[in-house]
Amino acid sequence: MTAGVSAAVVVVDPFTLQRAPGREAAPRPSPLNALVVPVQTPSASPTAALSAVRSPQEQRQQNEAALTAALQKYDEDTYADLAVTVVDRRTGRTFSFNGQRPFETASTVKVDILATLLLQAQRAGRTLTSSEKSLARSMIEESDNDAATALWKKTGGISGSAGVFGLIATTPGARGKWGVTTTTTEDRARLIDTLADPAGPVANADYLFGLMRNVADDQSWGISAAARPSETVAVKNGWMTRDDDDGRWEINSIGRITGADTDVTMAILSRGHASQQAGITMVEAVAKLARTYLEW
Repeated sequence: MTAGVSAAVVVVDPFTLQRAPGREAAPRPSPLNALVVPVQTPSASPTAALSAVRSPQEQRQQNEAALTAALQKYDEDTYADLAVTVVDRRTGRTFSFNGQRPFETASTVKVDILATLLLQAQRAGRTLTSSEKSLARSMIEESDNDAATALWKKTGGISGSAGVFGLIATTPGARGKWGVTTTTTEDRARLIDTLADPAGPVANADYLFGLMRNVADDQSWGISAAARPSETVAVKNGWMTRDDDDGRWEINSIGRITGADTDVTMAILSRGHASQQAGITMVEAVAKLARTYLEW
């Protein structure tokens, strides 16, 4: 196996790193050898420590500021770069940290590829063929790269659908190298939100979410760490090493967590990890912190 958004609190320092094209590496166990800054997760609601009574809005601002400070420790005190965007779809509240900082998508772009295929089929007034469904299932559930390449060629890439999904900072990888498509967490969140909208451009987007809810067990990490047992996670992760960054890992996780009282979109993009497992550990810690401080 291989593998929108106005910010309530935004720390934005956009920059672009030029990285040579590369192919996503297959996941493999690796030791935890990256520096991860320990951030104390509160044992109770962050508001419990407040000595003064604040309005709900003031409490939210306090929590968002605390989360921003915690994320800054990861981003500034480690080699890794980090960006996070969270949208509470019930309330419309959004939190974004480095949400406009560009990253490569790795396999998270496979969501774009299938969304584009569904859009094209809908416009043609047809359903997916059995071959297309087989490729889509392999691409999302198993993160199969050959299936992604086949569907990228079939759809002609994702440039024709980016505007439909509200993507303003996503640039397709050149010469068919879909894994080095560049994007931001705000664009990743916009994509998921647009697909989740019942009035959105893809009528049967739940087919895509169904595949994302059924990813292989060894790929169910990432934002899933923030979900409670009664909730459902639709996730697509991406991971690859970069030759021009001493073989360090890019670890990404995007998707949606839903439940009786929950409907949250989350996108986490990161790079510069010394190992795959180190990146996964950081991404999952960040997902948990986001839930704790944002109290959804």
